Amino acid sequence: MPLNWKVRITDEASKVFESNLLSQDDKAIIQTWAETVIRFGPEALLKHPNVWRDHELFDEWTGFRASSFSHVGRIIYRVEKKVVTVIVVRISHDHNYKK
Repeated sequence: MPLNWKVRITDEASKVFESNLLSQDDKAIIQTWAETVIRFGPEALLKHPNVWRDHELFDEWTGFRASSFSHVGRIIYRVEKKVVTVIVVRISHDHNYKK
């Protein structure tokens, strides 16, 4: 039986998503990213490296991953495997990895 993945977006990430910092195209791509994770799990992002450029992060972001939604935009997230929830902690419109 396949796992039922969920994507939870933090308040910080939600504020950026709802702001004018992102274009409608960016928002549509982020929605596609979330739908991909919900349907197929986060490992599906790795099957399309030229689309999502998904990779693990280090240092203060150890345990997190990042996917691209534009040339500089990133979705920073972590996977909670015990509850099978992907938590989006930040949507960065400017490729900013600083906490």
